[in-house]
Amino acid sequence: MESSPHPQAAGPPDDVISMVLMADPVSLSVVRERFRRWLGALCWPPREVDDVVMAVNEAVTSAVEHTHPSAVGAEVRVAARQYAERSGERRVLVAVAGGEHWTPEPEGFEGPGLVMIHTCMDAVEVTREVDGVTMLLTSAKVPPLGR
Repeated sequence: MESSPHPQAAGPPDDVISMVLMADPVSLSVVRERFRRWLGALCWPPREVDDVVMAVNEAVTSAVEHTHPSAVGAEVRVAARQYAERSGERRVLVAVAGGEHWTPEPEGFEGPGLVMIHTCMDAVEVTREVDGVTMLLTSAKVPPLGR
């Protein structure tokens, strides 16, 4: 492996983060820490960092709790992207996809976790399919960088 004799300056933070986690409660601290660090690098306002981290943590918790006990090795996939609106204001779009063996809830059921996610985010979409559940979370707008 070659290395440059001149260290590279750190570039701008990446607008995208993704991870594949085991459907296990231990994964929750990992997702919280990584999202907090990523949002900090994006200069996200602290109050909104808390809202995004709480919503993502709850979505991953839901995926872990509702994965069928027989689903050994089941995974939870998390991906997020920062984007700017025409006004320059920024948002984060997060996707959390649960394992293949999701334990179904009655149609129209919204537990307290989903209520909290709705409280923390501007928009929440839940898609239930045979192979699992995907939640799309859209954060509140935050100011453009430099304001």
